[in-house]
Amino acid sequence: MTQLFISNLKIMYRNRQTAFWALFFPLLLVTVFGLFNMTEFNKTKIGIADLSETTLSSSLIQDLGNIQDWNISSVDITEMTTRLETGTLDYGISIPKDFEKTEPFITVQYASPNDTGHHVVAAAVRDTIQQLINPNYSLTTVGVSINKEPANYFDSVLLGIIGLAITVNSVISITIQLSTYRNQNILKRLLATPLPIWQFFFCEILAHLVLVLIQTTIILLVGSFVFGANISGNLFFLYIIVVIGTIVFINIGFILSAWANSPAAGSGLGNAVIFPMIFLSGTFFPAEYLPWPLPLLSAIIPLTPMLEALREVALNQMSLLDAWMPISILGAWILLTGVIATRVFKFN
Repeated sequence: MTQLFISNLKIMYRNRQTAFWALFFPLLLVTVFGLFNMTEFNKTKIGIADLSETTLSSSLIQDLGNIQDWNISSVDITEMTTRLETGTLDYGISIPKDFEKTEPFITVQYASPNDTGHHVVAAAVRDTIQQLINPNYSLTTVGVSINKEPANYFDSVLLGIIGLAITVNSVISITIQLSTYRNQNILKRLLATPLPIWQFFFCEILAHLVLVLIQTTIILLVGSFVFGANISGNLFFLYIIVVIGTIVFINIGFILSAWANSPAAGSGLGNAVIFPMIFLSGTFFPAEYLPWPLPLLSAIIPLTPMLEALREVALNQMSLLDAWMPISILGAWILLTGVIATRVFKFN
């Protein structure tokens, strides 16, 4: 028993690639989670539309920004309503044009008609205004409920879970499977058979696409009927985006399989690539809460445009034409990863 145990340790040690990813990957996850500023994530997100654009209104915005639990951003009226509807803002504050001339009439918008937190926001605005202008200055605040209920956190995360399933099934599965075929000389033997190589790989890709579509359907059904997710967009458009994104990650799986010298190493290598991508792309938490320059990196990794397109179509009822920017980026990733995969892939 002891000798067998020592032999297994030697096998693991000699496979340097497997050992490296086994040790490196947990540290990578710790680092990724440590980078998120969860204090910022928990702050109340408030958009301010400054129609006055005066020194006094700028001072008011600055003072409101000093409130510890608030995350202030400047928006216009149209953007404020849109962001309240989509849930990226909790409250909206409008500063009128005649802010300095007469008694301030501040409008506080909130997303849900059942939201009672707007009273706290309105009171904080009133207190800040009175400290800024005059302790006896009268202030009127009006809460205006928008008509549309915003997408909740679970709705957004549900689309992120679909992205997670796509990356795991495409990248890790392809990497492990091809490295296994290579170790068993199956790929090399294929070259000696009458079967056209393109047919083999086409069937491989098609099988993964079918599996991803089944996974997506199951996730949507469970999320909607068991946990009450509100996916109101066009499902046909959503599945098209899923297929486009899957092709990108299948290509990445082909690329990684070229460097994986064993199935175990392929698993570790695939995990080390996709899991940082999952956390950096806003799958569970907005990438804007990452320290600079990681939000810039998030904007260029392929999972980010896929999740953006999925959420725009599924939650904001956009068409494929409306989501043309992230879809175009995914198209560019298909071309780039396809070229790299054909260059680096090897049968031996």
